[in-house]
Amino acid sequence: MEESRITEPAAESTPESTPEPATDAMTVSSLAAIRLLRAAGGALFTQAVLHGQLARVEWAKEKIRLAKMLVAALLSVTCLLCVMLFAGILVLACSWETAYRIPALLALIGVYGIGAGVAWHRVRTLSALSDQAFAATREELAADIALIRSKL
Repeated sequence: MEESRITEPAAESTPESTPEPATDAMTVSSLAAIRLLRAAGGALFTQAVLHGQLARVEWAKEKIRLAKMLVAALLSVTCLLCVMLFAGILVLACSWETAYRIPALLALIGVYGIGAGVAWHRVRTLSALSDQAFAATREELAADIALIRSKL
């Protein structure tokens, strides 16, 4: 019996059998993280699906905003071309001797000029909203990452 007691402590004190503290802590931490992810797998999947749906809704809004910007830009270019066309016609009309051509052309130039200004203002307003694109998705992802980091 004494021989078995003597051999047991000798086997325990060998350097190969003592685990390093850093490796042991990393193993425990990794295992805890894996257990946590296994337990929360369904919730994480559901959360990922919700993030996907939110991104889809925000992408639809972004597409609508970009389409409105395109329409406003096209209207602005069209009005600008009309202003240029009628300005040229005004120059020609100034050389003719009638009383009604010049006020009519000035009115057309004014209307198209105002239209171009309104369209340009609309494009600038819609362009300023670009920093709000996907804001809710970014906030939700940041909150989820913070929550996961706090649990690990």
